[in-house]
Amino acid sequence: MQAQTFETRVADIKRRAHGRWTDLLRSLGVDEKILNKRNQPCPLCGGHDRFQYTDKYGEGNYHCRGCGPGGGLKLLQGVQGWDFMTVLQCLEEYVGSMTPMPTDARVRSTETTAGRMQKLAMRIWQEARPVTRGDDVDRYLRQRGLALVDYPDALRCHPALGYYEKTAAGNSRKVAEYPAMLACIQGGDGHLVTLHRTYLDNGHKVQQRAAKKVLSSGINGAAVRLVEATDELAIAEGIETALAIHLATGKPVWAALNAGNVEKLWLPDTVRRICIYADNDANADYDGQACAFALARRLKKAQHKTGARQVEVFVPRQAGCDWADVWRSRSEHLRTAA
Repeated sequence: MQAQTFETRVADIKRRAHGRWTDLLRSLGVDEKILNKRNQPCPLCGGHDRFQYTDKYGEGNYHCRGCGPGGGLKLLQGVQGWDFMTVLQCLEEYVGSMTPMPTDARVRSTETTAGRMQKLAMRIWQEARPVTRGDDVDRYLRQRGLALVDYPDALRCHPALGYYEKTAAGNSRKVAEYPAMLACIQGGDGHLVTLHRTYLDNGHKVQQRAAKKVLSSGINGAAVRLVEATDELAIAEGIETALAIHLATGKPVWAALNAGNVEKLWLPDTVRRICIYADNDANADYDGQACAFALARRLKKAQHKTGARQVEVFVPRQAGCDWADVWRSRSEHLRTAA
């Protein structure tokens, strides 16, 4: 009976929201730029020019060449980082009227959800412990050739983090617990925005499931600050890639987590030399290179405000490789030579 009630609610929302999705999305805090019906980076999975909001069938429709097509319900979940029930409740509050929600109400709604997610992130972070020799995160990074004497404060090991999947009804259901590597994602003000989770099993990423997940979407230029910036800073996409760059070069390094966020990254004005280590996505859509050069271009254009900066982009020679692959290959070669 409960499932029927839920399905009825969803069907009713879809019926009442039909043809009104653009206004509803705008009212519920989705950025106007996302709704401009132009090709752009996907707000859900990043990339470059792979996403377009169309509302073609009046259902808030969009298409992404990376994560596939979807509608307003899915888009609202991804952009705002809300679970399905939160989306449903918000729509039920506002779908009965064509009058847009007042700006201050949109802000309160967004702030309430953001605050709730931030509290959840902080609770999970406090349950975890700094990475130490022999724990699950150390074992994972060690088998990746990324062991450190002292691990960054931005990484922690959670002994048993719940793994959730969506049910057919759209609810989140806990299906397992795994040890996890947590990474603190910090905004421009240095405060925790959300967490990145890498689920582990016996020193490896879990198999048959999505091993890496950001707790909530919309990181918008925030980063995992693995080593604090000096007057120099290296940028990479993934955490493991960033650690490999630090081991290879000794440079302070931040991880942007995806190509689309590389382009948006917030950087301190005090950094004078910025080295962007792109993934080589030549066998895909060139997302890694495109977003790295987009960041370099943005930094160069901003020099009239920030002062002169040295900006360089580095790309692995081999298609499909990132700098963690380069580091692993180099390490294996040295071991073989020895």
